[in-house]
Amino acid sequence: MTRTLLAATLLLSLAAPAVAGGAAAPVTQVQPGTPAAVMAALKAAGYKVTMEPAQADRDPTMTFTSGGHEVQVWLSGCKSGVCSRATASTSWDYSDAEDLDLDVVNEWNSTYYTQAYAYEGSYYLDSTLAIRGGFTQATVKAWIAEYLEDASAFEEELPGA
Repeated sequence: MTRTLLAATLLLSLAAPAVAGGAAAPVTQVQPGTPAAVMAALKAAGYKVTMEPAQADRDPTMTFTSGGHEVQVWLSGCKSGVCSRATASTSWDYSDAEDLDLDVVNEWNSTYYTQAYAYEGSYYLDSTLAIRGGFTQATVKAWIAEYLEDASAFEEELPGA
């Protein structure tokens, strides 16, 4: 009886944070792939995140700034409020340049896991994290930290850097 009571007490104490969810949840607790949970994980990692107003024809999008980089995080594959992917994206405007140097993009993509591309006068760097089925706050924190390191390194490779 004492063992059963002790086990039940332990189970309830571990389950309480799961009911609360969000930013107060332990960093190793699996979070649902929802816009609110991704935003809470980014905030828990120390970023000031702004959720863009919802639009019927647009994926949920949030923005934060770190180290001089404005990062957009947009969620895709969303069904019934749960999304399948989170993509971090940063851009550098080179619209005044005659042509963008695609060798920079190609060399980057042959070496790094983040994806670089050129589009309409800008260079972009993206990284995608699969979130359907859940993620932990620790995973989001590590993903964004690695992404920001790559963004700084990519910026150094850009023309005129």
